[in-house]
Amino acid sequence: MSIQLYSHSKQDLEKVVEIILNKVQNFQISKTSNESNPEDLISQKEASKFLKISLPTIIDWRKNKDLPHYDYNGRYYYSPKELLEYGRKNNQK
Repeated sequence: MSIQLYSHSKQDLEKVVEIILNKVQNFQISKTSNESNPEDLISQKEASKFLKISLPTIIDWRKNKDLPHYDYNGRYYYSPKELLEYGRKNNQK
């Protein structure tokens, strides 16, 4: 096994970083026609305001009444669309 060592100047490294940053800034995810638009998730506090209920109530609903939510590292997020569907479904009961 042979070892190869490379030496680059500071200018070479700066140019590489510049190229990478330009590519990252110009990167766009292309959407296919089958793909729906991703909807924004809202925080638990925003969801309680959206539903016009208290924060303890939304926590209780999440824990005991299957309120649709997403758990990201212990932080809860909600889809406004799913919250409306949940409200419509449970209002009919």
